[in-house]
Amino acid sequence: MNDEVIQREKPGRFLRFMQWTMPKGMRSYVWLYRRLNGRFVNRATGGAPVLLVTTRGRRTGKLRTVPLGHIRDGDDVIVAGTNGGLPALPGWVHNLRAHPEAEVQVGSERYPVRAEFLEGEEWTRHWEQLVTAYPVYDIARRYAGREIPLILLRRIQSR
Repeated sequence: MNDEVIQREKPGRFLRFMQWTMPKGMRSYVWLYRRLNGRFVNRATGGAPVLLVTTRGRRTGKLRTVPLGHIRDGDDVIVAGTNGGLPALPGWVHNLRAHPEAEVQVGSERYPVRAEFLEGEEWTRHWEQLVTAYPVYDIARRYAGREIPLILLRRIQSR
């Protein structure tokens, strides 16, 4: 990750509204994504393609599913812990640190993954790819005022 200090900016009204409504609509979005196999609901604000990640709760052990924007890295995907520009890390990041095995759904395809947190040059290279494709991630980083974790979700090949 970068050594630069990130100055937190105040988000505009639209983003504050989105941050407030995000948790409230999450369950409905996941339900809709699954029913439609990602059709019609496969783009996030800012244009990034959306997938579903199901993690195991670090404290409860319950399965939790969240929709996330992503970029591809071969057969694997990379997601960013922006939390919609909020200063706190999203819960799913903590869950993946505690339990790196998860499940991804992209469209109608579901498969197991193992989370790897990117650092150093690898983080920088993928961050530049992400913000070049979807500048909204850099805006979220400025609003969050913190380093954004990038997580490689590596597909687990079945034997």
